[in-house]
Amino acid sequence: MLDWFQKRLSFGAELSVPPVSVGQGGFLSGTHVASNLGWRPVEALCAGDKVLTFDHGMQTVVEMVRETVQLEAGEIDPTRCPMHIPRDALNNRVPMWLMPDQGVLMESDLIEDHQGDPFAVVPASTLEGYRGICRLHPDNHLQLITPRFEQDEVIYLEAGLLGYCPAPRDLLTIGVDLHEDIYKVLPIEEACALIEAMTTAEAVMMTGALPMTSPGAFQM
Repeated sequence: MLDWFQKRLSFGAELSVPPVSVGQGGFLSGTHVASNLGWRPVEALCAGDKVLTFDHGMQTVVEMVRETVQLEAGEIDPTRCPMHIPRDALNNRVPMWLMPDQGVLMESDLIEDHQGDPFAVVPASTLEGYRGICRLHPDNHLQLITPRFEQDEVIYLEAGLLGYCPAPRDLLTIGVDLHEDIYKVLPIEEACALIEAMTTAEAVMMTGALPMTSPGAFQM
């Protein structure tokens, strides 16, 4: 559990849909990725191409995971509904979509991972309500693509959004720490706590109002 701050609310109460893990990550076709050939649609990448990563410069793609998702017409299970990211919400130059369990690297003074960096990966579903991010029903036919690398990496999407790409796993390596936890991936409950704390902190900065919490409510 996070030790850096205390949760003020029971998370899920203020969200339209309590975040749950549905195992749906990936980037929708048309999303642009920073590569050695410039900004390219993610579906144009192939194994052997090089992609700009957050911590390790240009890295070679070792595998491309492609999946087609067919959403039902009309009402769908909200937990499976993709997240709509408005322009500039996460340094993205255009509006874009993320699947609920797609990891996003967030930066905050409220957290520090084991390397001493203020970064952590959260599921996209926990971002609902943050900077206008919400669940919306896109086209029924979705093409999901995820590049994989030799180790866990974070890549640049649409100028500045940081998308998490876990390394390939098999039955012998699932659950095994192969890369010394390069990125801290937060469980849903902890990610909700972080995003709520970040939302509160940004609201205080914009309004100049004092938060309705006792001193020390957020511990780092």
